[in-house]
Amino acid sequence: MLDIGITLRRYRDKYHYTQQYVADVIGISRVAYRKWENNEVDFSISQLDKIAELYNISIHDIIIQSDFTKNKIISFKQKEVVS
Repeated sequence: MLDIGITLRRYRDKYHYTQQYVADVIGISRVAYRKWENNEVDFSISQLDKIAELYNISIHDIIIQSDFTKNKIISFKQKEVVS
């Protein structure tokens, strides 16, 4: 399962939108939208399309970013400090 909730929350935060505003745009309740961000429920493609339109991105972008977030591997390399 993709972690789309994190991606939706990041976009909402980036644009400084409230959950209520996004919920109104896509035609659901704020509680239902909160459940999306918490990955508690599934949603329809038509609703996801409305969100993508709101942020001027494609559904594909949301899915790719969500998959990347879930499967992200971070490698830290310690740099040697030379003085």
